[in-house]
Amino acid sequence: MKTLHGRCIRRWKLRFKDVCDSKVSPYFRKRDLKGFCRESGIVTADGMILNMAEGNAKFDFDGERHGWSPEFSKFFDENREKYMTEARLFLNEEATNDEIDDLIEEEISNWN
Repeated sequence: MKTLHGRCIRRWKLRFKDVCDSKVSPYFRKRDLKGFCRESGIVTADGMILNMAEGNAKFDFDGERHGWSPEFSKFFDENREKYMTEARLFLNEEATNDEIDDLIEEEISNWN
C-alpha cells in the first residue's frame, strides 16, 4: 500500500483530472497541475498527521481535548516526534480515500 502522502497526491490528481483535460479546458493541461497536486497532497497529508498527533497528545496530557496552554505546549514540544510518528504510521494504514477526499473538498471550499 502507498504511503499517506502518495495517496493524498494521487487523490488531488484524480480530483483535478477533468479540469486539466485539453478536451474540457482551453487553458489548463495536465502538466500545469503536476506541481500543484504534489504540493497540495503533501499539505493535506501533513495536516492529517499533525491534527491526529495533536489530538492524541491532548488526550494523553489531560484526558480531554482542551485548547493549547503553556503546559500543553511544552508537553507537545517534548513529545512531538513520538506523536507525529504514531499518527503517520496509523494513517498510512488506516486513512481511507473517502476521508482524504473529504479533506480535499473542504480545502477547495475554503478557496472562495
